Amino acid sequence: MTRFNKILSGVENVLAAGTLGAAVFIAALAIVLRAVTGTFLFWSEEAIIYLIIFSTFLGAVITLRESEHVNVDIIAVFLGRGGKKLMAILASVVTLAYLAGVGFFAWKLIFEPFSFSTITPALKLPLWVVELAVPLGFTLMFFRALEILWRNIKYGVSDNAIEEALETEAAAMGMDVGEIHRVSDEAMGADTKETDTRQTGEAHSDETDRKDKS
Repeated sequence: MTRFNKILSGVENVLAAGTLGAAVFIAALAIVLRAVTGTFLFWSEEAIIYLIIFSTFLGAVITLRESEHVNVDIIAVFLGRGGKKLMAILASVVTLAYLAGVGFFAWKLIFEPFSFSTITPALKLPLWVVELAVPLGFTLMFFRALEILWRNIKYGVSDNAIEEALETEAAAMGMDVGEIHRVSDEAMGADTKETDTRQTGEAHSDETDRKDKS
Protein backbone atom coordinates (compact mmCIF):
# COMPACT_ATOMS: atom_id res chain seq x y z
CA MET A 1 0.00 0.00 0.00
CA THR A 2 2.95 2.34 0.56
CA ARG A 3 3.97 1.93 -3.08
CA PHE A 4 0.34 2.48 -4.15
CA ASN A 5 0.22 5.67 -2.07
CA LYS A 6 3.46 6.91 -3.60
CA ILE A 7 2.28 6.26 -7.17
CA LEU A 8 -1.14 7.76 -6.53
CA SER A 9 0.38 10.87 -4.94
CA GLY A 10 2.67 11.32 -7.93
CA VAL A 11 -0.24 11.06 -10.38
CA GLU A 12 -2.31 13.53 -8.33
CA ASN A 13 0.51 16.06 -8.08
CA VAL A 14 1.46 15.89 -11.75
CA LEU A 15 -2.10 16.18 -13.05
CA ALA A 16 -3.18 18.95 -10.67
CA ALA A 17 0.01 20.98 -11.09
CA GLY A 18 0.12 20.31 -14.83
CA THR A 19 -3.40 21.56 -15.56
CA LEU A 20 -3.04 24.61 -13.34
CA GLY A 21 0.41 25.37 -14.74
CA ALA A 22 -0.88 25.05 -18.31
CA ALA A 23 -3.70 27.50 -17.54
CA VAL A 24 -1.24 30.03 -16.12
CA PHE A 25 1.11 29.60 -19.10
CA ILE A 26 -1.65 30.10 -21.66
CA ALA A 27 -2.94 33.18 -19.81
CA ALA A 28 0.55 34.71 -19.68
CA LEU A 29 1.22 33.85 -23.33
CA ALA A 30 -2.05 35.42 -24.43
CA ILE A 31 -1.28 38.64 -22.54
CA VAL A 32 2.26 38.91 -23.91
CA LEU A 33 1.25 38.20 -27.51
CA ARG A 34 -1.58 40.70 -27.37
CA ALA A 35 0.63 43.39 -25.82
CA VAL A 36 3.68 42.84 -28.03
CA THR A 37 2.35 41.70 -31.40
CA GLY A 38 -1.35 42.50 -31.16
CA THR A 39 -2.17 38.82 -31.75
CA PHE A 40 -5.32 37.61 -30.01
CA LEU A 41 -5.51 33.94 -29.08
CA PHE A 42 -9.25 33.47 -29.52
CA TRP A 43 -9.15 30.03 -27.95
CA SER A 44 -7.15 30.98 -24.85
CA GLU A 45 -10.11 31.96 -22.63
CA GLU A 46 -11.93 28.70 -23.30
CA ALA A 47 -8.78 26.64 -22.77
CA ILE A 48 -8.03 28.39 -19.46
CA ILE A 49 -11.58 27.80 -18.20
CA TYR A 50 -11.43 24.09 -19.01
CA LEU A 51 -7.97 23.70 -17.47
CA ILE A 52 -9.13 25.44 -14.28
CA ILE A 53 -12.09 23.04 -14.13
CA PHE A 54 -9.68 20.09 -14.40
CA SER A 55 -7.31 21.54 -11.80
CA THR A 56 -10.24 22.09 -9.40
CA PHE A 57 -11.37 18.45 -9.47
CA LEU A 58 -7.80 17.18 -9.39
CA GLY A 59 -6.92 19.55 -6.57
CA ALA A 60 -9.85 18.14 -4.60
CA VAL A 61 -8.04 14.80 -4.62
CA ILE A 62 -4.98 16.37 -2.97
CA THR A 63 -7.25 18.11 -0.47
CA LEU A 64 -8.72 14.72 0.44
CA ARG A 65 -5.23 13.26 0.76
CA GLU A 66 -4.22 15.97 3.21
CA SER A 67 -7.56 15.69 5.11
CA GLU A 68 -8.27 19.35 4.41
CA HIS A 69 -11.92 18.94 3.39
CA VAL A 70 -14.46 20.38 5.82
CA ASN A 71 -15.55 17.81 8.39
CA VAL A 72 -17.67 17.94 11.51
CA ASP A 73 -16.35 15.81 14.39
CA ILE A 74 -18.91 16.63 17.09
CA ILE A 75 -19.23 12.98 18.12
CA ALA A 76 -15.64 11.86 17.63
CA VAL A 77 -14.16 14.37 20.07
CA PHE A 78 -16.06 12.70 22.93
CA LEU A 79 -14.89 9.19 22.06
CA GLY A 80 -11.80 7.24 23.01
CA ARG A 81 -9.18 5.98 20.59
CA GLY A 82 -11.26 2.94 19.60
CA GLY A 83 -14.37 5.04 19.04
CA LYS A 84 -12.47 7.56 16.95
CA LYS A 85 -11.07 4.74 14.84
CA LEU A 86 -14.56 3.33 14.29
CA MET A 87 -15.91 6.77 13.33
CA ALA A 88 -13.01 7.30 10.92
CA ILE A 89 -13.67 3.93 9.25
CA LEU A 90 -17.39 4.69 9.02
CA ALA A 91 -16.66 8.11 7.49
CA SER A 92 -14.30 6.50 4.95
CA VAL A 93 -16.95 3.94 3.96
CA VAL A 94 -19.59 6.65 3.49
CA THR A 95 -17.10 8.70 1.47
CA LEU A 96 -16.34 5.70 -0.75
CA ALA A 97 -20.05 5.06 -1.33
CA TYR A 98 -20.61 8.70 -2.30
CA LEU A 99 -17.59 8.84 -4.60
CA ALA A 100 -18.54 5.55 -6.24
CA GLY A 101 -22.10 6.72 -6.89
CA VAL A 102 -21.21 10.12 -8.31
CA GLY A 103 -18.24 8.69 -10.21
CA PHE A 104 -20.42 6.01 -11.83
CA PHE A 105 -22.92 8.54 -13.17
CA ALA A 106 -20.10 10.89 -14.18
CA TRP A 107 -18.53 8.17 -16.35
CA LYS A 108 -21.98 7.33 -17.68
CA LEU A 109 -22.52 10.97 -18.61
CA ILE A 110 -19.54 11.21 -20.95
CA PHE A 111 -20.83 8.25 -22.99
CA GLU A 112 -24.15 9.96 -23.68
CA PRO A 113 -24.72 10.83 -27.37
CA PHE A 114 -24.78 14.61 -26.75
CA SER A 115 -21.32 14.41 -25.16
CA PHE A 116 -19.95 13.32 -28.55
CA SER A 117 -22.18 15.42 -30.79
CA THR A 118 -21.76 18.71 -28.88
CA ILE A 119 -18.65 20.68 -29.87
CA THR A 120 -17.07 23.48 -27.86
CA PRO A 121 -17.16 26.91 -29.59
CA ALA A 122 -13.48 27.85 -29.80
CA LEU A 123 -11.39 24.71 -29.40
CA LYS A 124 -13.86 22.54 -31.36
CA LEU A 125 -13.49 19.73 -28.84
CA PRO A 126 -16.23 17.20 -28.17
CA LEU A 127 -17.99 17.94 -24.89
CA TRP A 128 -16.85 14.67 -23.30
CA VAL A 129 -13.29 16.01 -23.15
CA VAL A 130 -14.44 18.80 -20.84
CA GLU A 131 -16.76 16.52 -18.87
CA LEU A 132 -13.87 14.11 -18.28
CA ALA A 133 -12.70 16.31 -15.40
CA VAL A 134 -15.57 15.07 -13.21
CA PRO A 135 -15.21 11.27 -13.55
CA LEU A 136 -11.42 11.51 -13.54
CA GLY A 137 -11.41 13.57 -10.34
CA PHE A 138 -13.94 11.34 -8.59
CA THR A 139 -12.12 8.17 -9.65
CA LEU A 140 -8.84 9.45 -8.22
CA MET A 141 -10.66 10.52 -5.05
CA PHE A 142 -12.17 7.02 -4.81
CA PHE A 143 -8.72 5.43 -4.92
CA ARG A 144 -7.44 7.97 -2.39
CA ALA A 145 -10.39 7.22 -0.09
CA LEU A 146 -9.53 3.52 -0.36
CA GLU A 147 -5.99 4.30 0.79
CA ILE A 148 -7.35 6.38 3.68
CA LEU A 149 -9.72 3.56 4.69
CA TRP A 150 -6.82 1.09 4.73
CA ARG A 151 -4.76 3.54 6.79
CA ASN A 152 -7.60 4.04 9.28
CA ILE A 153 -8.12 0.27 9.64
CA LYS A 154 -4.43 -0.43 10.14
CA TYR A 155 -3.31 2.53 12.21
CA GLY A 156 -6.48 4.18 13.48
CA VAL A 157 -6.52 7.92 14.08
CA SER A 158 -4.15 10.05 16.09
CA ASP A 159 -5.16 11.22 19.55
CA ASN A 160 -2.97 14.27 19.07
CA ALA A 161 -5.09 16.01 16.44
CA ILE A 162 -4.43 19.47 17.89
CA GLU A 163 -0.67 19.01 17.65
CA GLU A 164 -1.01 17.75 14.07
CA ALA A 165 -3.09 20.82 13.20
CA LEU A 166 -0.38 23.02 14.72
CA GLU A 167 2.27 21.21 12.66
CA THR A 168 0.25 21.85 9.49
CA GLU A 169 -0.14 25.55 10.34
CA ALA A 170 3.56 25.80 11.18
CA ALA A 171 4.58 24.24 7.87
CA ALA A 172 2.29 26.62 5.99
CA MET A 173 3.90 29.64 7.70
CA GLY A 174 7.47 28.35 7.47
CA MET A 175 7.73 27.96 11.23
CA ASP A 176 8.06 25.09 13.66
CA VAL A 177 5.60 24.04 16.33
CA GLY A 178 7.86 25.40 19.07
CA GLU A 179 7.69 28.90 17.59
CA ILE A 180 3.88 28.74 17.45
CA HIS A 181 3.75 27.65 21.08
CA ARG A 182 6.16 30.47 21.98
CA VAL A 183 4.07 33.10 20.17
CA SER A 184 0.91 31.74 21.80
CA ASP A 185 2.51 31.82 25.26
CA GLU A 186 3.73 35.39 24.72
CA ALA A 187 0.25 36.46 23.62
CA MET A 188 -1.31 34.79 26.66
CA GLY A 189 1.32 36.40 28.90
CA ALA A 190 0.58 39.82 27.45
CA ASP A 191 -3.16 39.31 27.99
CA THR A 192 -2.55 38.19 31.58
CA LYS A 193 -0.34 41.20 32.26
CA GLU A 194 -2.92 43.56 30.79
CA THR A 195 -5.65 41.96 32.90
CA ASP A 196 -3.54 42.25 36.07
CA THR A 197 -2.78 45.89 35.30
CA ARG A 198 -6.44 46.65 34.73
CA GLN A 199 -7.47 44.90 37.94
CA THR A 200 -4.78 46.74 39.90
CA GLY A 201 -5.96 50.03 38.46
CA GLU A 202 -9.58 49.26 39.32
CA ALA A 203 -8.59 48.27 42.88
CA HIS A 204 -6.60 51.49 43.28
CA SER A 205 -9.52 53.50 41.96
CA ASP A 206 -11.93 51.84 44.40
CA GLU A 207 -9.55 52.52 47.28
CA THR A 208 -9.27 56.18 46.28
CA ASP A 209 -13.06 56.49 46.11
CA ARG A 210 -13.41 55.03 49.61
CA LYS A 211 -10.84 57.48 50.98
CA ASP A 212 -12.66 60.39 49.33
CA LYS A 213 -15.97 59.31 50.85
CA SER A 214 -14.46 58.95 54.29
